Amino acid sequence: MLGKMVSPSVKRFKEKKFNRDSRFSIMDDAFRELVELIKQKAVSRLALLVGVRDIRLDSKQDQNRIYVLELAVSNAAGGRGGGFGQRNITRVSCFSLVDGEWSKVVDISDEASLDGFDPPYHATAMPITLEDGSEAMAAGVVDPMLVSEYDERFTASNS
Repeated sequence: MLGKMVSPSVKRFKEKKFNRDSRFSIMDDAFRELVELIKQKAVSRLALLVGVRDIRLDSKQDQNRIYVLELAVSNAAGGRGGGFGQRNITRVSCFSLVDGEWSKVVDISDEASLDGFDPPYHATAMPITLEDGSEAMAAGVVDPMLVSEYDERFTASNS
C-alpha cells in the first residue's frame, strides 16, 4: 500500500519529464528515416538537402518540405575537381511536414527517373537543427521555388 502512494508534485514532475523527454522517442517512420538520412548522409556530405524553410527537426510547428538528394559516392563533396564536373544523384527522397506530421512523399532511385536531373549547384554548407536541438552542418539550400520544381518533376513521375 505504501509503495503505491505518490505525492501530486512527484506525479506532475514525472509526467512533465516523460512528456519533455519522450516527445521524439516515439517518432513516426518517415521522421525517423529523415533524421537518419540527414545524420548519415547529409552531415557527411553524401547528400544535398533542399528545403522550403530552414531545416529544424526539433520543431513540428512549422510546415516544411525537404528533398534529400543522395550523391554517388565518387561524386560526394570534393569529388568534382576544382568545383567543376557533374554530381550524379542516386536517390531522391522527399519528406513533408504538415500539421505536425511527417510523411515521405517521394522515394526514387531508378536511373531512368533520375536521368538528366541536375542537383542545385548553389548548395552550400548550412546549419541543420537536429531533433535533440543540437546543430550540424550539411550541404544544402533553402529554395521554395526549387522545391516546387522538384515537386512537379518527381510527384508527377511518382503517380
